[in-house]
Amino acid sequence: MAAIGIDLGTTNSLASVWRDGKIQLIPNVFGEFLTPSVVAFGEDGEVFVGKIAREMLITKPERAFCEFKRNMGTDFTYTVGRKSYRAEDLSAFVIRRLKEDAERFLGEPVTEAVISVPAYFDDDKRCATKNAGKLAGLSVERLINEPSAVALKYHMNSDEPESFLVFDLGGGTLDVSLVDAFDNMVEIKAVAGDNHLGGKDFDEAIEQDFYDKSGIRRAFLPGAELGIVKKEAERLKKMLSEGNEAELTVRLGGNDYAMRMTNQELIHISAGLFRRISEPIKRVMNDGGVTWDEIDKVILVGGSSRMPVIEQYIKSLVDIPIVRDEEPDEGVALGVGIAAAIKQRDGGVKDLVLADICPFSLGTALYDGTFSPIIERNDTLPCSRTRYYVTVNDYQTELTFPIYQGENLVAEDNHLLGVLKIKDLPRMPKGQAGASVTFLYDINGILDIKIVSDKQSVHKVMVNKKMGLTETALEHRLDELKQMTLHAAEKEENRLLIEKAKRLYQESSILVREYIAEQLRHFTQTLNFGSDREIREEYIRFTMYLEAIEQNKFDIGEFTEEFWKENDREEE
Repeated sequence: MAAIGIDLGTTNSLASVWRDGKIQLIPNVFGEFLTPSVVAFGEDGEVFVGKIAREMLITKPERAFCEFKRNMGTDFTYTVGRKSYRAEDLSAFVIRRLKEDAERFLGEPVTEAVISVPAYFDDDKRCATKNAGKLAGLSVERLINEPSAVALKYHMNSDEPESFLVFDLGGGTLDVSLVDAFDNMVEIKAVAGDNHLGGKDFDEAIEQDFYDKSGIRRAFLPGAELGIVKKEAERLKKMLSEGNEAELTVRLGGNDYAMRMTNQELIHISAGLFRRISEPIKRVMNDGGVTWDEIDKVILVGGSSRMPVIEQYIKSLVDIPIVRDEEPDEGVALGVGIAAAIKQRDGGVKDLVLADICPFSLGTALYDGTFSPIIERNDTLPCSRTRYYVTVNDYQTELTFPIYQGENLVAEDNHLLGVLKIKDLPRMPKGQAGASVTFLYDINGILDIKIVSDKQSVHKVMVNKKMGLTETALEHRLDELKQMTLHAAEKEENRLLIEKAKRLYQESSILVREYIAEQLRHFTQTLNFGSDREIREEYIRFTMYLEAIEQNKFDIGEFTEEFWKENDREEE
């Protein structure tokens, strides 16, 4: 039985496996490595994951959901009809699809996975991610920070000592990590990040700019047209990765509107985002106690690092080499697959040792409400620290220890994990009785707490403290989700074509709509009554027809001054 690595992303998700002496990405049913992190629910109860669900964001926006990674570990729910789903439920459907793709690719059951998470995910978000894996039918004993996975991947084929900064900008999160690598050791020195900053925020800036310039009121648009603006904003952003300026047409309510922008304008409307990007970089450099002269290179990963404005911004900050893969979406997935192979002790993988760190401080509150860290941010894991606390009142017989996670001076501004008490302290003047508090935090996010006084000892293991589900409830939820059928993989390409046709119908003029509707009826009839050969032939024909419509949609393209020269030739 195989173990795989899963990069559970905000925008796209991937899976990988160590096979035949090398790390390999696992293709989905479409032969692609990226599976959109989108889940949609059909009227008949079927669950769609990936490209089909992404099309349904426009055709059935009330039944399709994306970017739910941003709500992992929270009480936020997504409602379809009478059913509600948490972010981990939706993530479980994505993981389940990746698991099925892996089993088809490997030809054997997949029972275990290592899943990557943003380095700055707190305890609740990490617990929710583990739960998502369990709900998908996988054993998930280990999570790995996304920048740590990238570091493993980059040092896999290197024996040279090096220090580098990993800048990981995905669809919804930003992680920055300082890494020292030498021999077979990959040591994370410092991490910082923003769990609500990524490529989607640039999309939203473009959307808002479009609304401001066009005068269209967002609140008055139906869900489908909101989806169209969202989709076109993302497309414009991608066009700006290919050229310095871009323009396209958005069709809303039967009218055409121009959406145009240059990279300089994108920088202007996203100024606040760039300021937020600078904060984790500054924190990592300060926590690591290094200067740019001590770093060999900056590694850009994450799909959003493709944006030229991002690379240019990093270049404006540093004067050292910047490295970016041709496929920055894949770096984390490859690294987490290596981590899975190392965990399985696969003999073919290089024996790399990953020394990860605690991304946040763990401690308790003092009598005046201030936070007293016991394990500090960036302490190497596994980590054990002990502090001694004394009474503040005469003849005090008990001490209360609220356990917090965070960096704020005021304890209550941090994240409360739980409360422990120790009683039966000797009745003595203040400061003479007390207890030692020991925190042990391991690489799997398990916090082991032991409090010892002269007469009493309290022991507590905090794991999945606020996962929102007891083990019994988790098993019950797993049974519920198992009853929900993922759309059959062998039917995916046909359903995707149908959803694509529906989306193009909404985006097209009246004349084109009539042709699409007619062709869609013919395709559906062939699916219901045709032979396998007839279905395949009709699929190819309908695909070519829709691609022609997509390619011939009105699009002004990048501005050029060449038309002046053409005009001069005509006058001659």
